[in-house]
Amino acid sequence: MAYIKEYLEQVRSLERSAFVAENPAAFLVHPSGPDSLHPREEYCSTLEMKVDQQRQEVRIEPQPPALSDIVIPLEKTDANSFAGKILVGRTETNDLLISHLTVSKHHAFFNIGQPDTLTDAGSTNGTTLNGRHLGAKTPNQITDGDRISFGDVQYTYFTPGGLYDLLSSLSALH
Repeated sequence: MAYIKEYLEQVRSLERSAFVAENPAAFLVHPSGPDSLHPREEYCSTLEMKVDQQRQEVRIEPQPPALSDIVIPLEKTDANSFAGKILVGRTETNDLLISHLTVSKHHAFFNIGQPDTLTDAGSTNGTTLNGRHLGAKTPNQITDGDRISFGDVQYTYFTPGGLYDLLSSLSALH
């Protein structure tokens, strides 16, 4: 398990291209605070919102990550035999194992390529992308800073270059 603090140290010592070469997988960032499992309460605080004209949706701008936030590379494991898919769910046959009651055994999957997509696998408690419930078995394009929830477990998605850009903008603050 790695934390934002560790990636921030890499950003300080590497150029963008070297960081991307060293960290080729996309990332999910998981908040480490006590409210990290309550995406349905996301409107209870003052958040910056932005209209995304291309996707025709209102996006909640991601809050800067805390140094203790968890960073998870989206990588295939030997547990999953499906080519090209990074599986998310509650069982050990998934690449991203999320042991939470609101996450289905086989909840969703990522297709990482051009473009990167996220598909809900027909989960019981659903998958949301920027607060919008995803239909089952329909690929949805994902981009840097997208907020993704599997059931009640919330993450923010980043490409390697996107995480580098975010952390390099924060490096002067920490």
